[in-house]
Amino acid sequence: MQTSITLSALGHFIVFVLILMVGGYILVTLKNINALLREIKQIVQKNKDHINQIIPNINEISKNSVIISNSLKTSVNEAGESIKMISMETVDAVVTINETVNRLTQYTNSMGEIVKAIVNLFLSGKK
Repeated sequence: MQTSITLSALGHFIVFVLILMVGGYILVTLKNINALLREIKQIVQKNKDHINQIIPNINEISKNSVIISNSLKTSVNEAGESIKMISMETVDAVVTINETVNRLTQYTNSMGEIVKAIVNLFLSGKK
């Protein structure tokens, strides 16, 4: 007893097996999606009171968030300007101090030269 399978029958068998595999995968995926939806429904049911309290306030929360972010942006800009001004004032103060020290050094050198000249004048007069 000899049986033979035609290529057409083999092709149909392969397609049938592929359809079974895809169908099984789809069933497992749908089962997982159904379990996930069930969990989401339980979470929503458990927190329904909280959600109902939050929903009317979403508009106000959004407005407050915009106000706070604008206020924060303004504060950061003002702080940046203040830091820039402080650094400029500090540089100006350092330059002024350096100029003053240079002048004092010149005055001290000049006074030293005058004192030296007077001392030399008296010393040369005693000889």
